Amino acid sequence: MKLDQPIRHVCLLLIISASILLQSCGETEETSPEDDPQENIGTLIMQSAAFSEFAALITIADREIPQGETGVLQMLNESDNLEVTVFAPSNEVFELLAVEWSSPNFQATVADVIDEFTHSGQPAKTRDFLLGHIFKSDERYERSSFQTDLSLESEKGIWWRMIAAENATSGFGFVLENSSANANPYFIYETDVLTGNNGIVHAALVN
Repeated sequence: MKLDQPIRHVCLLLIISASILLQSCGETEETSPEDDPQENIGTLIMQSAAFSEFAALITIADREIPQGETGVLQMLNESDNLEVTVFAPSNEVFELLAVEWSSPNFQATVADVIDEFTHSGQPAKTRDFLLGHIFKSDERYERSSFQTDLSLESEKGIWWRMIAAENATSGFGFVLENSSANANPYFIYETDVLTGNNGIVHAALVN
């Protein structure tokens, strides 16, 4: 039996907060891909240990690029005078979703979560999932740009509206543009995780 929605949100908040604290305690001064703003976003994601599951999905999606379309990795690495903002589920976000989806009678895994979103890793469905997390515009949406009622269109062609979300560690979440006031948001968990030459990546879920 799943937990009630408010309880699940509180549990997720506690888990993600503790995890971020542990990561902060374990940080070193060694250079990592996250520290190199000269690389483009696609390269940084593919090199980042924190987004290895998302990177694997990019590889799957790009096995079958629709005719006349751009591959996901190429799209993330383009320097076409547009800024790329990615709200990508990090490995940690996938793990948190597995916890949320679990019940006393069913223990969900990260693989279960990914299979659900990508229809068992079908390239076309995986591409759709990834495009829902990619936003290209004249502006780079860093944490300092976040505000309630900010509207963004993903590369999948879906409009999202940013709202205040007390249960998100960032304080913000997303709902569909025309959602009602009591719609359950997708959370933005961690902001400004990767900063590159052509954009920025936040740890978040947008379905």
